[in-house]
Amino acid sequence: MKRITRKALAVAAGAMIAALGAVVAVQTPAAAYGPTANSLGCRIYFSDTGVGSSPSTWADTFTLTQSPATPAPGQTVTVSLTAAAGTTNGPVPLDAKSVPVVVTVGISGSQTGTVTLNQPNYPAAATAAYAKLGGFTATGTFAAGPAGSATLTVKQVKFANSTASTYCSAEGDRDHKAAPVDTTIVQAVTVFDGGASITGITGQTVIDSARAGNTISFKVSGLAASATLTAQLKDSTGAGTGEGSGTGSTDATGAGTGTLTVPTGATTGKRTLVISDGTSAVQVVVTILGTPKITLTPAAGGAGTTTTVKGTDWNPGSSIRVNGYQALTGAPPPPATADPAVTATAATDGSFSAAFTVNDKATAYLGALSGSLYALSAWSMSADACTAPTGSNCGLTFQLSQTVTAGSLSMSRGSGTSTITFSGITLNGAAQTATAGLPTINVTDFRGSTYPWSLTAKVTDFTGVPGGAIPASALTVTPSCTAHAGATNAVTAVAGDAGVSLGGDGATICSGPDGVTALTGGSFDAAGDLSLAVPANLFAGTYAATLTLTLG
Repeated sequence: MKRITRKALAVAAGAMIAALGAVVAVQTPAAAYGPTANSLGCRIYFSDTGVGSSPSTWADTFTLTQSPATPAPGQTVTVSLTAAAGTTNGPVPLDAKSVPVVVTVGISGSQTGTVTLNQPNYPAAATAAYAKLGGFTATGTFAAGPAGSATLTVKQVKFANSTASTYCSAEGDRDHKAAPVDTTIVQAVTVFDGGASITGITGQTVIDSARAGNTISFKVSGLAASATLTAQLKDSTGAGTGEGSGTGSTDATGAGTGTLTVPTGATTGKRTLVISDGTSAVQVVVTILGTPKITLTPAAGGAGTTTTVKGTDWNPGSSIRVNGYQALTGAPPPPATADPAVTATAATDGSFSAAFTVNDKATAYLGALSGSLYALSAWSMSADACTAPTGSNCGLTFQLSQTVTAGSLSMSRGSGTSTITFSGITLNGAAQTATAGLPTINVTDFRGSTYPWSLTAKVTDFTGVPGGAIPASALTVTPSCTAHAGATNAVTAVAGDAGVSLGGDGATICSGPDGVTALTGGSFDAAGDLSLAVPANLFAGTYAATLTLTLG
């Protein structure tokens, strides 16, 4: 732009150039003209009157944007004009925010009118003489009209300095205030009145939630006539990588139908079904459900514990049966426990909550089942606690253990009874009998078993001093066997036969029976009468033998 030496023109022209350089942030998606190099013609108007003077040319790079790119009828459209490069201020310093910028944009085509764009805070900072003013963005809004094609055209740019205003329009010299000419900064706008809705989803009773394998049926309007449609699942904004391969078609009015089957592994959560005719697209929100799950709070307890079962990703509106289950031994679900099932209905977001009381001690899982959908969560059954239902009771059990250690089979005799003295005899030429008593032997069987026992006796030959002998066979016994006083016995012991010689294999004094399968044992006293046959002719002297008792 040609430098103007007068203060007002320097302020206005500098402000105009500087303001057009700022970068604007707009909604996405958006449509835009530029950034493109262009030139505008300008004049300065002192006190904002007259036909203007000091013509100049303003060269810059301009961007005209509108958002959204394809508005619907009645939707608010934001329009912004940005100048990428500023100009150099004139000889007079400028205060910050001293030169507001006003841009008039014409609307033509399917709707007509104007939209005013404003940047009230130009320049952003105080600017010294001959310093760069920087760029600007001016923004305004309008309501989209009926469906169709419209055009946005920058008609005039005004820099409203309090001393002098500068007006710019298409390149060339003229009265840019009273007779502006449209610039070539033009942006096309398409107002799109299309729409989409879901008409049904297989496997669901609702039309806003689906899972892998479900087929979504949809209808559209406002798209191209007699067009082939494609459909995909995208993120919640309608962008991102598409999933699935839906198809459909429109009739001569641009209305149509189609389907999309949710693919295996589809991203779960809030998604957008985007349907396109190749040029324009419509979309509708749908929730993709994941694998059904349940959680338990608490996840352990004793009989009578009530746990809260919460589920997510179930089919909205579906009936869900909650059961206790035993340990899994085959294909799921495992066998149900004896506890009564409860039912719940999934909410619109696929969640549910149910209270389940665990009483069956075989419970290893709690599970939820709805049609072909199921989920299990482990339950830890405690034997150390229980909760009594109102008006009823509960119980805990203890397993008791007592160790009984086997005693022994033993025998004992009274102190000082280890020597048995027979009645003495005097030789008289005839055979005689000497007698003695076998002292009491106490037999105890505390083995706690079914085993039998036997007490036997065996004697050696009697040897005389200074000579002679009496054979062992000469000694016989008549045994006795009774219960020990005060004893509690499991069986009755039996005495051996009377008159049996203690020589040779010896004789049985007392025995306990074989219990076979019955308990034996007790405390018994064994004794006996001993008889020794003394021959008629025998060396006189003292005769001794050893009598051995064996228990086994």
